[in-house]
Amino acid sequence: MNTRVDRHFIIAAYYFPPLGMAGTARPLAMANFLAEQGFEVSVLTVKPIAYPVHDQTQIESLHPNVKVHRAGSSDPDRLAMMVPFLKSLIKLRRRSGKSASSLIFPDSKVGFVRPASALLKTLIRADMQNVLITTSPPVSIHQLGLNIAGQGSIAWIADFRDVWGSLSLDDQSDAFRAKAESYLTEITDAANLITATSPLTIDYLQTEINAAADYHFLPNGYDESDFTLPVAEHNQYLGLYGTLNHLVGIERLFDWMSVLRKSTPDLDTSVRHIGHLDLPNLDGLLARYGMRNDFLSVGYLPHHESIQAVRCHAANIIMLSDELDTSYIIPSKLFELLRAEPPLIAILPPGNAARLLLEEYSFSDVFVIDSAAELGDVLNRLHSHSSKQMRTGVARFERREEMSALLNRLEEFL
Repeated sequence: MNTRVDRHFIIAAYYFPPLGMAGTARPLAMANFLAEQGFEVSVLTVKPIAYPVHDQTQIESLHPNVKVHRAGSSDPDRLAMMVPFLKSLIKLRRRSGKSASSLIFPDSKVGFVRPASALLKTLIRADMQNVLITTSPPVSIHQLGLNIAGQGSIAWIADFRDVWGSLSLDDQSDAFRAKAESYLTEITDAANLITATSPLTIDYLQTEINAAADYHFLPNGYDESDFTLPVAEHNQYLGLYGTLNHLVGIERLFDWMSVLRKSTPDLDTSVRHIGHLDLPNLDGLLARYGMRNDFLSVGYLPHHESIQAVRCHAANIIMLSDELDTSYIIPSKLFELLRAEPPLIAILPPGNAARLLLEEYSFSDVFVIDSAAELGDVLNRLHSHSSKQMRTGVARFERREEMSALLNRLEEFL
């Protein structure tokens, strides 16, 4: 593919390394790939904020030609960094279930928009074709694109990791939902291209918001370079990977394992979690289902360590709650779990975007299950035979392949 060094990409991402967790991996991968292709790349992100996880190894992996520019903000997480006592107030509000995003429109990060917009103006190059990529959440980041839409020297890609937040807009008030849909209409009208991590997000935007916009499915994918080292050891854990919060619906797995223990007293299967813990009632669930000795969380690990760890498990689990509307969600770690060698157990609601993808591709050693009995069948199969090798068809989701396809799509309007 021919590169054009006279093209300047500006990636606007509120969440960016050294912040950790899944949301920062996508803009980091975008920036690194584009820089490798010879483009000039600038990242526009926020100054340090109060945040539960930092991963310095991620910022160390940033391509040397990527320039990172940080703007101030008056949002709660930035203010909590500057005024420490606010951290406890924000944490208390989150644990009470009262999200500032439902009280402030379009979300609690709107205080980043004005400083970021001022900085963005200084980044636009008069001697280059500029391409702005705004990646949400927070959805307020797309205001940067709306502010420059229509200027001849810049094209705009609006990238959606979620429709709005983690869940659909159905749990909001009618008034909030109407404002949100109007805002989404503005975005899809003005952007040159809409990208999304889930086909169901695209379906929603296309059918409910704007049928005339241009859309492109851009999954989170995985980096093949993460899997070059040999696996140092193997264990018999079932691995659970990523932030453990209410969206995961871990109680269903605990319930099934409790049922299996009653029918199979000698069942010797434990769950090891790798990632951030954000589940205040976890201790109660462990006690209720007798899982205290069968659940271990090692916490968040730096990216490359977590990749190695997840390759060691007897099998990995990907799951989402069936009590919430998680239909749009494709967990960002899905593709790394597919690329990893251990079998994958998928506990996903019918109609969920990740489940639909797994059903479409029919990858080997991927078991989509809906009951304790099916879990028992899979565990018996794993104990008798477990192949660990790269799955056919997964390479289609390698990030370099996905980003190359995006660049080809951009040529249609640049």
